[in-house]
Amino acid sequence: MDKKGLTFRFAFSSEIKLMHLIIETIEQILQRLGIDTEKNWKVILALREIVTNSVIHGNKSDPLKKVEVTVTIGDKIEFIVKDQGESFDFEALRSIPHDPLSTNGRGLYLAHQIMDELIYEFKDGNIIKMRKRI
Repeated sequence: MDKKGLTFRFAFSSEIKLMHLIIETIEQILQRLGIDTEKNWKVILALREIVTNSVIHGNKSDPLKKVEVTVTIGDKIEFIVKDQGESFDFEALRSIPHDPLSTNGRGLYLAHQIMDELIYEFKDGNIIKMRKRI
């Protein structure tokens, strides 16, 4: 199957159960397209962290607010995750967590370590763009 230029878009209300459904769907798409298993679980982990942040921190789990996820597959996998939250200090949060024993505060750092590119912008909500060569 030719993987060049495939794009999938998902939009869902900020509910954890819907987030899990979307992530599982994206994971199945990558598997069916033959994306390397080790690379697949890593990019899915990065995506899960960013989407979780969008639902919980960006949109404050408000079901009236939407999260949008766009997946583009070509010579790299690109994820664009957009929420309707307030802006935040991206640079500070993508560095090593201040409390190594904390169970929170690792999502952006982890995504930064896994992906080749991690870009943040604020435009009517938070937008995180992530890319990984395949």
